[in-house]
Amino acid sequence: MEFVIAVIIIVVLLLVLGVSPAIIATGAILLIELLLILMTGFFIVALILLLAAKPVKAEFLRIMQHEVVGTYAIYRIDGEEYTNTFPAEIMFVDKIYHEGKIYSARLKKGKKKHLLFDWYSYIVIGVGLPLSAGLAVLLGYLMPVLFGAF
Repeated sequence: MEFVIAVIIIVVLLLVLGVSPAIIATGAILLIELLLILMTGFFIVALILLLAAKPVKAEFLRIMQHEVVGTYAIYRIDGEEYTNTFPAEIMFVDKIYHEGKIYSARLKKGKKKHLLFDWYSYIVIGVGLPLSAGLAVLLGYLMPVLFGAF
């Protein structure tokens, strides 16, 4: 909600300062395109890290509530607890995660941080990468038409 209010204030200020609505719309479209490209890059990096990770068997322990980001699935692998890389789906947590169940996962160990990808992460990357890439390409393709309208 705060984000929407901030955007409205910025747009109103730009209009008061005499910036054309066409320029504001063009800037918004370019910003959306940049965000889509960055999202695509994020999912490409996540896919590379997932493919570089080693397959492991992970026992689901619990869902952890993070103060800022949301919820994360906690797994045990070889006696150590690991937090899943992507936030957990909170709406269907009882359908997706079952305490004590052994899941196939992939673990990428680093010096300071470990990345754990569970099956839900596969879905997030598998849906997020083609969707963000497709939308970025589509918007890039439509930009000349959109900018011609202004």
